[in-house]
Amino acid sequence: MPRSFVLSSIYMNTKLITVFLGILTLIAMGAVLHILKTLFLPLVVAILLSFILAPLVSRFNRKIPRILAVLLVIFILMIGLYVIGWFFYTSITSFIAVLGYYQDRFNIIVREIISRYDLPQDLTEVLQISNGLRSGIYSFSISFVSFAGQLIIVVFFVVFMLLENPLSEKKMKMAFKLGTRDRMGKIIRTINRQITRYLSVKLGISAATGLLVGTALYFIGLDFYLMWGFLAILFNFIPNIGSTFIMIATILMSFIQFYPEWNPILATLIIMPLIQMVLGNFLDPKLQGNQLDLSPVIILVSLVFWGWIWGIAGMFLAVPLTETIKIICANIDPLKPISVLISGGRALADPEDPKGAEDTENTTEEEDSASDE
Repeated sequence: MPRSFVLSSIYMNTKLITVFLGILTLIAMGAVLHILKTLFLPLVVAILLSFILAPLVSRFNRKIPRILAVLLVIFILMIGLYVIGWFFYTSITSFIAVLGYYQDRFNIIVREIISRYDLPQDLTEVLQISNGLRSGIYSFSISFVSFAGQLIIVVFFVVFMLLENPLSEKKMKMAFKLGTRDRMGKIIRTINRQITRYLSVKLGISAATGLLVGTALYFIGLDFYLMWGFLAILFNFIPNIGSTFIMIATILMSFIQFYPEWNPILATLIIMPLIQMVLGNFLDPKLQGNQLDLSPVIILVSLVFWGWIWGIAGMFLAVPLTETIKIICANIDPLKPISVLISGGRALADPEDPKGAEDTENTTEEEDSASDE
């Protein structure tokens, strides 16, 4: 038997073993994350929040000591979380209280349409939305309240991460040799900068989406416009699926509330897709760049995977976590194939995005000084 054939067989067997070991490792990690949800979920949320809050801490640190800057940012964060929690609780409670009224009105509209167009009478039973919608709202609110109980753990994690942040580079200088230290430092700074930019832009676009949705629905006259704006912010973290859900829900509610008056229904039907199209399909890619594009299949797989691990909270964190993993893989040479495999169409159409390349290769003096602080 030729020696080259033997070596090729050994190489193929090694590759297969490596792939299967990787799959088993992934399943094992998923099981551990699922079992230890109460520990890892607050930790992951804290890590993502620390990326978003780090630039704000650095800005305050130019005028006040770092520990005071961290405490000030945490105080702002706590106020924001309290307002969000209070608003969510009151909005959902009020909506559930009048859900029966919307169900009755929906049934009246359906019966009228059935009689007018001579449709099958069975449609009345098929289109019953009250029980499923009520149970879905309850499960969503219970998950939100359950996670809110862990916020104190999240805050503690964020405080220590923000305080530890300026020490990481000093530790690296002491732990590694000069060449390795500089190379690893550059990679870590690039990863931190790209993750921070992605999360900040995503949060900003989600907030703008919620603001526009709430404002537009207010002028249209739709009930609970603030709740829909808040839900638009949350569901914007689930690309395509989240925005589609908000569009369908608001259009359906406008139909139930305003029928047979068609002007506000048509306004909702036009404005909601327009907001999602402009912000999601034009502004978001322009600010993020093509390199941060994920494959739609990977988005669905990540929703299923993280949803299985952490429930509804995992579904909202799925895309930010997957994008974070993609950024890390893109900046580490052995892991770059993974970044390419989970990329979407825009990233593959323009693999050498000048803007993205500039972000990967260069660091500004302001960012370097902020990391030194």
